[in-house]
Formats: sequence, C-alpha cells, structure tokens
Amino acid sequence: MKDLLVSPKEITKDLVVDEDSSFGYFLSDSFEEKKSSLHFLVKEGKNLSLTLVDFTKSDLDIDFVIDLEENSKATLQIASIDSGNFTKIFHGNVNHNGIASTSLTKMAGINSSTGTLRFLGSSYIKNGAHKSSTRQEAKITNLSPDAKSECSPALLIKENDVKASHGAALGAYDPEMLFYLMSRGISLEESKKLITFGSLLPIIESLEDKDLVSKIKDSLGGLIL
Repeated sequence: MKDLLVSPKEITKDLVVDEDSSFGYFLSDSFEEKKSSLHFLVKEGKNLSLTLVDFTKSDLDIDFVIDLEENSKATLQIASIDSGNFTKIFHGNVNHNGIASTSLTKMAGINSSTGTLRFLGSSYIKNGAHKSSTRQEAKITNLSPDAKSECSPALLIKENDVKASHGAALGAYDPEMLFYLMSRGISLEESKKLITFGSLLPIIESLEDKDLVSKIKDSLGGLIL
C-alpha cells in the first residue's frame, strides 16, 4: 500500500497497518491544522515507511505515534525548514510492544530565521519485547543567531536483550567541511547549500515521486543561505 499526499489541509489519522505500507506527506505554503496527530498500529510481521517533508510558512505541532507488534518494522523520517518566525514542533514516538520489532527515526531540519524548531520524541521498548532494535537520529542546522532549536531524542528501555541508540546534532556549519569544499573550487554559497541540504535530501528522495522530488530540489536550490 502506498499513499502520497501533497499539500493536504489536514493529516490527522488513526490507522491499522495490516500490510506493508508506505505513507508520504509534503506540506507546503500554509497549513490549517496547527495541532495534528498520526497514530499507526503496525501488525505482526508488517512494515511501515512514513515520511513527512515540511516547507510550510506556518506554526506546526505534529505528534507521530507508532505501535509495533511482534516482528514488525517502522521507519519514520521528517525533514523540515523553518524560514520565518514560526514555531514548529515534531514528536516522534515509537512503542515496541512485541518481540523482535525494529524502528528507525530520522529527523533533519534547517532553522534559518527567528523561529523555533524542535525535534522531540522517544523510543520505548517494553518489558518482554526482547530482541527489538531502535535507532533515533536528529539534526538541525541553525543559519541564524536568533534561531531557537532543540533536538531531544529519548530512549525508554525496559528490556535487556535489545539494541538501542540515538544521536543528535545542533549547530551551524563545520568550518573544516566548508574549507574542504571551497578548496575544490566550489563557491562559499554552493558549499553551504551542499552541507545544509545533504541531510534533507535522503529524506526528500524517499517520497518516491520523481516529479515532486525534482520540484522540491528546485525549491531548495533557490534558497538564499
């Protein structure tokens, strides 16, 4: 099952995933729902891929809750750009309720103005959900000294026989990376774009719509950093 929504007015839903499924959301312009929630129950042995790309110029507060049964798998990916005085908050919560369940959460963002961008959430492995595996990754690039950003992944582990890890990065450009790119003839502006968009592109490309991905890349290329 595949479902791609482009510029939806709302995304709140509660869904049981009883077959391998892929859901993609591209939010652009303004978005009417300031508070949204998506809850997915992934049944035994099924896979869920969930991607959200946010280019809106509005406040957002979106909760993702994924419940995993035995031998199920979920990948949650979020890419967001905050280019104004907006408050954008994304919560990615994955609950491992069954044994040998697997999850990967990846969040990447750019905060280029005076707004607030927050990546929050947790991976919970309950007692008895042994042989489960979870990984959380969050990264925000601040392009303004007035940007207010937060990456706060959390691991809530109640079982010993599991794999669990997380990583978070928050900051501006790595001067060594800039020097490396510019030493190979790439301009300062293009070097910044390569570094900034490098974390977003893998998530954007997972939308699996060539025309839409091409349009999004064109929009990224037109941004002035």
